Amino acid sequence: MPDIKNLFADVADALGIGATSIVEKDYYVVELLRLLESLEFETHDLVFAGGTSLAKANIQLNRMSEDVDIKIVPKPDIALSRSKAKVVRKQLLHQVQDKISQSDFFKIEEEPVVWDEYRYMELLIRYPQHFNQAPCLRPFIKLELVETDLLEPFESRSITSFVYDLAKEGKPVDAFPSVTIVSTSIEKLIAILRRTAAFARNAERADDESLVRHVYDYFKITYGKRQDFVYLGHLATKVIKTDIERYGRQHTLMVEDPIAELLFGLNELSRNPLYKARFNNFVVPMVFGDEQITWQQAYSHFQDSAQQIFANLKL
Repeated sequence: MPDIKNLFADVADALGIGATSIVEKDYYVVELLRLLESLEFETHDLVFAGGTSLAKANIQLNRMSEDVDIKIVPKPDIALSRSKAKVVRKQLLHQVQDKISQSDFFKIEEEPVVWDEYRYMELLIRYPQHFNQAPCLRPFIKLELVETDLLEPFESRSITSFVYDLAKEGKPVDAFPSVTIVSTSIEKLIAILRRTAAFARNAERADDESLVRHVYDYFKITYGKRQDFVYLGHLATKVIKTDIERYGRQHTLMVEDPIAELLFGLNELSRNPLYKARFNNFVVPMVFGDEQITWQQAYSHFQDSAQQIFANLKL
């Protein structure tokens, strides 16, 4: 195998990516997924989700995504008491930690972040780094594990790195269970509106500067394509009800009038110049290829789609 560091640089040049560290991180994100693919649990399925799953879904997203979001989906016909379910989720986390710790590539940073009786778990994972970090990248891979049900049945998907796509070095991750593109897109739309509204109401809340990538992703997934707004409204209704159940105590306005609160978040994205700046800082540098999408293009389509989806909500 050629020197992998040289391949990173060659692939970055071929794709027109200015920062070789983006290709490097993409490679190790896929290697992390390879580790996770080998894990099996009696009680849960691991399902690949989020922006990175979109970037690997052959939809020409044309951007690097740096985190790994995994849904831990309870298997049907598995009935556990509340206390037993907590123990099982904790054991699952320990198995994931052990698998990562045994690898040659990765090192877990700090203690895991755990919320809601191990329904949410977060690990920060160091990976080999030979190139100067691009400002748009975190210096670690953030692995999130969230217990939830799926909006639609998962689909199996082959996952490849930029290095494999261009140089055919390494191996694909075959048949990793993945959330559907439609489900991911609607979850992203609701998530950024809810979290933008929450941050605008209380600036002391935890804020993720890279969340604005959801607007770009939605544009790339849906622009120029027919959207079934009745079906999207049906999925969005499910997501909103789940979010109210999960986050309602911390975000009471989502409970009182969820549509108004999400529209407030939509308006905040347009009104506050912070989000255009974040788009330019955290999206534009990670996009490759000839097409360059502006904030105004992406937001205008996102806004129009959100309004039509909300017209079909059944809350």
